[in-house]
Amino acid sequence: MQKQFLSNASHDLRTPMTTIAGFIDGILDGAIPKDRQEHYLNIIKSEVQRLSRLVSSLLDISRLQSGERKFDKKPFNICELARQTIISFENQFNEKQLDVEFDVEQYDMMAIGDKDAINQVVYNLCHNAIKFSYEKGKYIVRIRYCENSKIRFSVYNEGIGIAQEEQPYVFDRFYKSDKSRGLDKTGVGLGLFISKTIVEAHDGEIKVESKYKEWCEFSFTLTKGDKTW
Repeated sequence: MQKQFLSNASHDLRTPMTTIAGFIDGILDGAIPKDRQEHYLNIIKSEVQRLSRLVSSLLDISRLQSGERKFDKKPFNICELARQTIISFENQFNEKQLDVEFDVEQYDMMAIGDKDAINQVVYNLCHNAIKFSYEKGKYIVRIRYCENSKIRFSVYNEGIGIAQEEQPYVFDRFYKSDKSRGLDKTGVGLGLFISKTIVEAHDGEIKVESKYKEWCEFSFTLTKGDKTW
């Protein structure tokens, strides 16, 4: 697994660097005319940003697995956190004309956890759901109380979904290389792995359910918090 991880990481680092070097050489030796240089510089900028995201994700994984990243667990309003995340995606919702629904039992549901870390999970799941949604599709963020003093957060979208045989692997590192996620040209394939690591460090469970080419729902659980704690 370690060898496969290093191989995938090397490939994802090498590909944008090769692109960047090729276009820079083309500009410097005059192979790319001046009137096309701005176009290729924008591609270089995009590839540099992709490299930056990959390196940040790799560092995040290293800190999580070494125990260097400590979690400050205390009660927070998960409904308010989710609401703010949804608001931040307003432009993307409008671009795809998604039918967005925010469905919660109460507006002050408290969960126990590191708010910043859980925000990273919520943002990642909500962002992925937008990327793989069909235009004008239904998009639902739902928060419910469930058994064993837990709270379940879920995000549902009508879209490309994930084939059943691939669902057991979605939380693996570099999963985006798989065919069902081939539409993703911006991610680095580490977001779901990081999300799983964070949720499990909070004694929660993260899972996916999907019907390929129809819908997909990611969910995770946290321990219910006490408002008076």
